[in-house]
Amino acid sequence: MPTNLIYLEDTYKFSGQSSIKDVSSDERGQYCILSETVFYPQGGGQPSDTGTIDVGNSHIPISSVKFVDGEVRHYGNFSGVNLNVEDMVLMSVNSDERIRNAKAHTAGHLMYGFVEEMDNDLIAFKGYHFPKGSYVEFKGTPSFVDKEIFIAEINEKMKEAISLDLCIEADIVTPEELTSRWSNIPYQLPEGKPLRVVTISGLHPTPCGGTHLKSLGELKNVEITKIKVRKGNTKISYNFS
Repeated sequence: MPTNLIYLEDTYKFSGQSSIKDVSSDERGQYCILSETVFYPQGGGQPSDTGTIDVGNSHIPISSVKFVDGEVRHYGNFSGVNLNVEDMVLMSVNSDERIRNAKAHTAGHLMYGFVEEMDNDLIAFKGYHFPKGSYVEFKGTPSFVDKEIFIAEINEKMKEAISLDLCIEADIVTPEELTSRWSNIPYQLPEGKPLRVVTISGLHPTPCGGTHLKSLGELKNVEITKIKVRKGNTKISYNFS
């Protein structure tokens, strides 16, 4: 059975119990598969959670989590630890790291939402929501005349949205519900993962499996730092806090 993805339901759930379904290794190292997980696996431009799993008296650091061939693989050093299928484990993610990554991802959604709203020639297709070097890449080239004015206008819109503490909703839907509720989503839908749509109040929805804040008031600031156009695409970098 596939792993139940608890993090999809609650970004702020940092711990939980689960059971071991498999223990193995691949080119990345040793890993275990759990019946359910609070760990976010790297993907969608967002880094994975890290943390620990406790089995009996053993305290095992989890260094990375990946989605591989439909499996959520929790990588760590299991040497000297006796892990058996059906053993119960206590999972704990690094909460500070989780919230930092959620801030980065939410900030990216906020930024590109306003960019697409102001410039119909730009369509977001790729995001890098890591704590450093964050950016969103768009298909198309900008239609604005003055780059600095455009940046200032987007930054002001984001500042206002944060001050209004706009809410963020995440809904798990079927493909049929997606089509009926939002007819013009131009993004590639994830394969092998639950279909989840994230919406910042007032901006268009986005299929996304990442972790997000409950509302924009948890962000102090988001601002565009650089716009680079290359080979028909536009890369917009941003900072957040």
